[in-house]
Amino acid sequence: MAERMVLQLPEILDRKKSLSMSHLPAQDRNFLCVPGASSLQDVQVMTDLSRKSYESLRRIESNTSITVPENFSFSSLAIQVYKIRWALLLLCLASIALTYMQWIQYSIVANIIMRYYRVSSLLVDWTSMVFMLSYSLLVFPVSFFMDIKRPRQAAVMGSVLLALGSWIKVFSLDRELFLISFVGQTIVAIAQVFILSLPARLASTWFSPEEASKVCGLGVFGAQLGTSLGFFLTPWLVQNDEKIEKIHQDLEIMYIGDAGLSTVISIFTVAVFQSQPEKPPSHIQALQRSVRATNKGYWKSLWGLVHQRDFIILVIAYGMNVGVFNSMLTLLNQIVLNYFPDSEKDAGYIGVAIIGTGLVGSVVFGFIMDTWHEYRKTAVWVYGISALTVFVFSLSLESKSKKLLYVASILMGFFMSGLQTIGYELAAELTYPEPDGPVAGIMNISTHVFGVLFTITISRIHDSLGDFAGNMAFTLLLVIGTAITALIKAELKRHSAYKEVASAAEELAELEKQIVQEKVPYLVFKTDEY
Repeated sequence: MAERMVLQLPEILDRKKSLSMSHLPAQDRNFLCVPGASSLQDVQVMTDLSRKSYESLRRIESNTSITVPENFSFSSLAIQVYKIRWALLLLCLASIALTYMQWIQYSIVANIIMRYYRVSSLLVDWTSMVFMLSYSLLVFPVSFFMDIKRPRQAAVMGSVLLALGSWIKVFSLDRELFLISFVGQTIVAIAQVFILSLPARLASTWFSPEEASKVCGLGVFGAQLGTSLGFFLTPWLVQNDEKIEKIHQDLEIMYIGDAGLSTVISIFTVAVFQSQPEKPPSHIQALQRSVRATNKGYWKSLWGLVHQRDFIILVIAYGMNVGVFNSMLTLLNQIVLNYFPDSEKDAGYIGVAIIGTGLVGSVVFGFIMDTWHEYRKTAVWVYGISALTVFVFSLSLESKSKKLLYVASILMGFFMSGLQTIGYELAAELTYPEPDGPVAGIMNISTHVFGVLFTITISRIHDSLGDFAGNMAFTLLLVIGTAITALIKAELKRHSAYKEVASAAEELAELEKQIVQEKVPYLVFKTDEY
């Protein structure tokens, strides 16, 4: 080993972090190991190299809130995406779709359910609102559970509860057993709390950063697909026949179909669902794996989120948009039948038009966000257009033109559903690097609270002030939401962080290779305290 010599270190050089790479020996506060140096003349060059590594590590840590482990090697890091990720995503989408298909099943044929089970319209509305209430009450405990456990456990729990709730409804066909049917519906509602956040988890653990927006968009797509199937299939399966026995048969077919499909999904989930791949899909995921998972910061993160101004503004605006959307879907059967009596199937088809174009909107705006990253501007414009389409929808009802009503429904679905994808992505940008669980939880609680509030309030407005007043209330709420969205000051934290981390990781990998390839001895200098 070379002779010990006094060396004054640059003030910006943190000895511990500047050389925290796997091939360097341990250091303490008195000694600095300069790799690749065989004489004092080499020290300046190698100190510059150390400074570069230090700066790269600082960039990673400042952009991820992750302290890079001292023995972490960037040169040996293997990044890979696996084809099976699409199969896992498809399984999640199937679970979400079946859950949301059951969400709307009772409400879209509310008049038939009221007649068969001899219950009030409010009780039928609660079969939809129980989904919103369950999510609001359980999202944080479930999200806490998902941070402790692996995604596989959450997926299995959600799919099993979905099957259980579906089978309970099979045994509620007696006209006096609406309570049993409601219990089954409540269990399905609990299952959605586990299932709904799975696409976001898959996006971070299985997919590359470039695919994140698309995956979140497809998650919304799954929910809208299920709702669309509920609107289309339910009026087709359950028809308003004069004979109660025929309605009994229709409900039996629907219940058994739900139970059979949910059982198949549950079996596949238990058999094939995996929490994470062998190799990480991104540099950030690799760093997250290197740090021991802990839930100690969960509630601290939650507390920090509620104090972020722009995020809270987004939560209110986003909640109002989706709350209006869910409320309109819940009341759609009653709204349409008030203008077009005996048009249960039309109410279902209008729902399909809304959700079907919403599917397209979710995917289209996901691609737009991945391409241009103009989250705030796009959100304001799409929000404003959504308000306009709801206004046209209200006018088309007054005109009693079914053709105009279908056109308005198509436009309304495209923009209102598309805004849901934009809202999730904007939230991810505003709150990065906070974990996905608390962020999604707060966002979805807002939508469900507003959904219950708007459903109850506007239903009363319909009863007391008339149908047009209730429909215009939806428009007014969206206009207010547009103005609130405009108050957001967007900062692309996540997008910038992904670029910075990838760049810094590449720099560190090159530095490690440069040092290792030299294969020269270390020069150890004793440092004085100044």
